Amino acid sequence: MLTKWAGKLTWEALATLVELEIGLKTTRQTLSSYAGIAACYKKRKAQLRGATPALYTKITASEVSLVARIEKLEAEIEVLTRNNAEQLRMIERMLANARSIPNLDLRELIQKRPEETLLPKPWKVK
Repeated sequence: MLTKWAGKLTWEALATLVELEIGLKTTRQTLSSYAGIAACYKKRKAQLRGATPALYTKITASEVSLVARIEKLEAEIEVLTRNNAEQLRMIERMLANARSIPNLDLRELIQKRPEETLLPKPWKVK
């Protein structure tokens, strides 16, 4: 509903539309207490407030390309952050499972491999 919203957006108007389309009587306080709905509401409200046609004429092509690059980089950051969190959860799960194996020393799982000592470390600053 929010992504297709046109015109003035208010919590009361949204609550009314929810009641009309879904048949669920709710209040603005209830709707705003849901994090997903609140985030989508704020985003759509900002979009509706957005740039006027006068602003579009002042924006140069280089600024448009910079904005596109920023949006692309922000999307990449979001994906990398999500992947990082998933990988950390996987490592935590593996360590938790390893703890349940009797007579297993967890220090053996994290000791350096012989091949690691031979490779140069690209992350070290010279």
